[in-house]
Amino acid sequence: MANATSAPTADDENGSPQNRQSPKLPAVLKSPAVKVFLIGFLTVLLLIPTTFVWLLVEERADRAKGVAADIARSWGGMQSINGPYLAVPFTETVVSGEGEKRQQTVHHRTVVLFPERLELKGDIGVEERRKSIYSLPVYSGQMSMEGRFAAPPSGIFEPKDGGTIKIAMDKAMVVVGIAEVRALRSYVSIRLDLALWVLFVPFLCVLAKHGGSGINASVAADIWQKGFSFDLAMHLNGSSALFAAPAGQTTLVTLQSDWPHPGFTGAFLPEQRSITDSGFTATWTIPYLARGIPKTMEVDSLPLSGKLMGVKFVEPVNFYQTISRSLKYAIGFISLTFLAVFVLEMRSGWQFHWMQYGLVGCALIIFYVMLLAFAEHIGYGRAYLVAASSATLLNAIYVGTSLKSRIAGLVIAAVLTGIFATLYALMREQDYALLIGSVIAFAALAVTMFVTQKIDWSGLDPSRPEARHQTG
Repeated sequence: MANATSAPTADDENGSPQNRQSPKLPAVLKSPAVKVFLIGFLTVLLLIPTTFVWLLVEERADRAKGVAADIARSWGGMQSINGPYLAVPFTETVVSGEGEKRQQTVHHRTVVLFPERLELKGDIGVEERRKSIYSLPVYSGQMSMEGRFAAPPSGIFEPKDGGTIKIAMDKAMVVVGIAEVRALRSYVSIRLDLALWVLFVPFLCVLAKHGGSGINASVAADIWQKGFSFDLAMHLNGSSALFAAPAGQTTLVTLQSDWPHPGFTGAFLPEQRSITDSGFTATWTIPYLARGIPKTMEVDSLPLSGKLMGVKFVEPVNFYQTISRSLKYAIGFISLTFLAVFVLEMRSGWQFHWMQYGLVGCALIIFYVMLLAFAEHIGYGRAYLVAASSATLLNAIYVGTSLKSRIAGLVIAAVLTGIFATLYALMREQDYALLIGSVIAFAALAVTMFVTQKIDWSGLDPSRPEARHQTG
């Protein structure tokens, strides 16, 4: 009689329930060394979404620049004041040939005289103009200039080609270059010798031959030939920055503003400056020799265009630039976090799957997205606190519950708090970024070396348990 056979059960076909959970792998594939390699590969892989976040930051920054340009077009852009100069046109008539071949050529030339003394003062009120969620520092400045032009020295109207010189006595004019004339808020007039007022007109003189913009006022021959004093004032709008040229043989520039974040720049830096929470005051004194140019010049465009000095009205935090720079530290940021989780895994007796490492890394990348999104609405400082706290809390709870250890969660919270605090400091102290980064890297390596001394990196230690508790 044939023996009855029973159909194999599911447990007989597939083994024990424990065997159904996961196939046995060679011990070497479960070794900590291989785990570290996989974690390193995952860290490099996470650079792909990090790149997309960087592209998002750049796109939002370009959008902000576009909106700022729109505001500047409506209010006034970056302004510069170049002058005043005394421009005197003249001609040189050259005759060549004889008889029927006799030709007459007229060369139009211009001599520019610099003030022997120039004092420029500016009182600048700055405010932030907003459009949508973006803003731009704009200003309205009351500028005043006073000084004196000396009588023209002899020999400045000399022929170059042996021709005849004719000075256009009635065509002399005081010229002031202004980057955007359309941003002037009122009429501008100049007072000569404390008596005669002359109204400025748009830039029509010969110094506009090669472009540029500005204003000019005619000066009678009997005035400019003997020298004259002058004073003028203008109400000027602009944005982002204000520059001035050391037009005088001796130039004194004084700027004061209610903006507490100035950035002094240009060919000359201020001799004296005072910066407080309520604004700044800065003074430049440029002597004749420091300019590096003579007292008179024969030119066909505004001189000193390349020797401007001034101040930028810096926004306290350009968070787009800051976030973009912080993304450069993302790989180190993620690596330190993974290192902390790995050490806790080795010491806890519970396994942390590589997919779980990936989720922790994704939470850190989302931190940058949250930082960008919140910063556009509530400012960089508060946005950083919100994004960092969210990422820290999420990862601390996740790691703690996965490793079945409250201590592990607290350790990750402490590690991430330290990492976020360090990253914030790095963004604020650019000059010390390398120093801080090197110290942190050394400290992290030292801690890892001593904490992992007793780890069996090969996974072949017979005393090591064959199975460990698993999560995920």
